[in-house]
Amino acid sequence: MALFSAVGKIFEWLYARRLADAGKVQEQLDALQKQVEAAKIAVAAREEQRVSDLKRTVDGRVPIDETDPFLRD
Repeated sequence: MALFSAVGKIFEWLYARRLADAGKVQEQLDALQKQVEAAKIAVAAREEQRVSDLKRTVDGRVPIDETDPFLRD
């Protein structure tokens, strides 16, 4: 009978450990999902700026400001 009790305790311990590991994995997954969402926002903002720049120019180049004192010849 003691053998069954010991085996039962071992299985309870393994189950509890598995639940704790699953919780850690879920935390990591949540953190990664937040990073993916932040990256999506950054990529969307970059793309929006790129499209905005393209709409401002005819040939896709940045317009040159001739009044810029630091403009190289």
